[in-house]
Amino acid sequence: MSADWNWINLPGDRSELVVADLEALSEAEDGNRPGTGRGLIVIQTNATSSFHVSFSQTDALPIRGSDVPSLRFVVGKRQNSMTSVGLGNPYVKKEPIDFTRQSDALLTSNPEKSRTYWFLYDRVLSLAAMGVQGAPQADVCRLLCRFRDSLGFRAEVCEQVRYVILSSGKRPVSLRVVHIGAPPDISIPRYQFDPVTWEELPWQGCSCVFQLDERHIELMKRVQALLSASPLGPLYQLVPAGCISLNAVRLLDPFRRPELIGQSQSIVTESSGEDVNWRACYEEVNRRLDPIFHSAPWTYWPMRFDRADCTSVTLTPAGPGAQECVTSWVKAVEEACGLRNAATPREMLTFSFAFEVFPVEGENVAQVRRDLVREIKNLLEKEWGVMDFRSPTLALWQTKTTWLPFEASYVPVAPTP
Repeated sequence: MSADWNWINLPGDRSELVVADLEALSEAEDGNRPGTGRGLIVIQTNATSSFHVSFSQTDALPIRGSDVPSLRFVVGKRQNSMTSVGLGNPYVKKEPIDFTRQSDALLTSNPEKSRTYWFLYDRVLSLAAMGVQGAPQADVCRLLCRFRDSLGFRAEVCEQVRYVILSSGKRPVSLRVVHIGAPPDISIPRYQFDPVTWEELPWQGCSCVFQLDERHIELMKRVQALLSASPLGPLYQLVPAGCISLNAVRLLDPFRRPELIGQSQSIVTESSGEDVNWRACYEEVNRRLDPIFHSAPWTYWPMRFDRADCTSVTLTPAGPGAQECVTSWVKAVEEACGLRNAATPREMLTFSFAFEVFPVEGENVAQVRRDLVREIKNLLEKEWGVMDFRSPTLALWQTKTTWLPFEASYVPVAPTP
């Protein structure tokens, strides 16, 4: 539904107006269909008084003061000090689920300058979000809640929301409905992760990695358990414990294969003549690095804990000699392979144990993240000690976080008669 002409004038005194039945809207060109439990509305306004956007199970008005299940956003709440999201009108216990104080998510201070906001709910993902500008995506999201936690009733309340209702506060407001339709994908790792099936998508590349020893893998499992058990858990995906590793020298990815192709005419192309055969690329890189990997059993990097956040841990060499070992070994790999290391010095010594699927936006969830980071740091500072990284291997990446060693994943092809 495009509604460039659709101005809504609400006279104040908490007036309400139903602007859409999500079941009555047509399917988008990309096949994304709005419906019960799935809707998006984009609004432009120069209002300086608060307004409300509700996703409700009924079109019977008023919903204020009723027991009608609804998800409600309020822009400019409490004298334009916050924009909030919560259940019911008024909110359950008169408190929002979360809120934001970011300036662009509040009402404009100048009525001559309008602002654009978007609001959505998607029952497939149990996701409520709002943001700014006209195109919903992760980097302009300002408030996000995923109702997949211990409070499961939140998702149940929103499961059957069907109607979009606009309402004013005490003062009149004018709102321009720019668009009403289906909620788009606002996940962060788009084209690398499917938030519906909650699975990573295929991704290819190769690098030299150092695996964690058994003691430190168990320690990282405890860190992952802290993340999973927190309210942040539904926003993150964990890296498989067996794939947590120091990705030290990053050699090939889908954008860097031409560097290798230009150096070796022996790399064959696929039948289409357009894409390079990944297997041939891996075999060539392994051939070049064979002298380096002969010394893998006595390659030794002692590392101490440096810092951590909710997705990664950064280490530091245990001493000047360890730093020299790192620098010399990486230089030897680059010279032998003929490819530069795409990792920065800090990235070389950082490994991921999880990744963010949806943006952490909202004052409450941001505080949870700060507390969790503090807890993770305290645990690792106490128990990491020194980890001796040894025996690097050539990792062939299947997705952005899962890999197989070259020996396990490479199967030679019999020559064509």
